[in-house]
Amino acid sequence: MDNPYFYQMPNVNPQLQQAYQQHMFYKLKRKKEISELIRTGITIGATLIASLIIQTILVWVLQQSGYYDTYLNSSLFQNAFNIIAVDICSLLIPFFIMSRILKNRYTGDLIPKQKVGKLTAFAWISVGMGCCVGANYITAFVIALFKQFGYKLTQSEYNDPSNALECAVLVFSTALAPALFEEFAMRCCTLGALRKYGKGFAVFAVSIVFGLIHGNVIQFVFAFILGLIFGYITIVTDSVVPAMFIHGFNNLISVINDIMVFAFKTDKVTEYVGSVCYLVWLGIAVWGLIYLIINKKFFPKREKKAREPYALSFGTKVLCLIPGLIIPFLILVYLTKQTVVPI
Repeated sequence: MDNPYFYQMPNVNPQLQQAYQQHMFYKLKRKKEISELIRTGITIGATLIASLIIQTILVWVLQQSGYYDTYLNSSLFQNAFNIIAVDICSLLIPFFIMSRILKNRYTGDLIPKQKVGKLTAFAWISVGMGCCVGANYITAFVIALFKQFGYKLTQSEYNDPSNALECAVLVFSTALAPALFEEFAMRCCTLGALRKYGKGFAVFAVSIVFGLIHGNVIQFVFAFILGLIFGYITIVTDSVVPAMFIHGFNNLISVINDIMVFAFKTDKVTEYVGSVCYLVWLGIAVWGLIYLIINKKFFPKREKKAREPYALSFGTKVLCLIPGLIIPFLILVYLTKQTVVPI
């Protein structure tokens, strides 16, 4: 094996010399990979912190501008501000800059865009939505668990729409914008930077980051589970498009609930519509799962690749990211304390 770190040693068995060079080569490669992962984790953590700082600054500017009361009382203002402050300024811009800083980590295009057949894409979207329904029940279990210990988990609430324009902006703010900008930040920028270190590891790590950007326990649990789903589908299809559609449709369910409340002025219709949506998606998800399994598209293609000596384990890779994510995690803990209310 050619290796710039070693020279030919005289009077040594060539086979032993080659074995020694390979041994040292893989040890140096392991050391380099650990160093790269630590720096990558620090960069991702710094991006998360920058995202929070940008949001904080923009909220402060809003408060100083004299429009904060308008923001608190207007659904239109809230959703428009969230698109600009959260989706564009706090996600799109910082994570795109991060992707340029880590551009040498990418093994493919920034945006995974492999063509996926329409029927296959619909099957993946159906399975993804079925998983989202399951994630809702898991999140409800976590909330109930906290209640058993005498605590109520709360999260930010926004004004309900009061006219057609506010309903339209709500759809864009809650369903379309997050599906585009959050998926670009997570499944393009962050997943792409970690994918070279292992697909399963990348999906898991990005799911943690996805949970952290949501800022409280309820949304962390839900976002982490969804992150696993979105990441897996993006890896298998090598396209971010199905994940974007699943993300958008999942958020659209809550939007429909808010619009139903506006239209019918009652929660009963909302509960009925929500239940119907869940049942429909669960039914279609069963078909989608069967279709993907029968057509051998559900599982990723196995790459026949021999395990290298001194290759990093899954746990070691996660440990390498921890230093960079400590501060964002502590911020999550602090924010969680503000949202946990004794019953």
